Amino acid sequence: MNKELKTKNKFFASFTVKEFIAFIIALILVAFGLTLLILGLIDDYTNIYGSILETPNSSMKTMMGGIGFTWFGLMVLALGVIILAFSLSLASKGEDRIKDKEARRKMRLESLNKEEQVATESTISTIPTNEGNKEN
Repeated sequence: MNKELKTKNKFFASFTVKEFIAFIIALILVAFGLTLLILGLIDDYTNIYGSILETPNSSMKTMMGGIGFTWFGLMVLALGVIILAFSLSLASKGEDRIKDKEARRKMRLESLNKEEQVATESTISTIPTNEGNKEN
């Protein structure tokens, strides 16, 4: 069920489709949160008469109980960062699982090869030879 993305980029190689979608959504939320944060700070700390940000920010404050662009941007930014952290954490766990699986498989193959070499050496040494019974 966990299908990995078929990409040439090594960064996205360990992402599943769900993790990749969560990564993209988190990046969009981070960008949106930063935009709202910057717009809120511009509206709060600049004294521009007839600012185009004044009306939307004040109406948002009245609608959401005092939360303007600045605080809403911070909340959206925090949500995006949390989703991003979980997405990257799950992807790194998946990558570690894959690397451990490959390392265990490599160790099993090496031990099988060693056992085969020991078995062939022991069978070669036990094969009787007729060197002592040569007739001239």
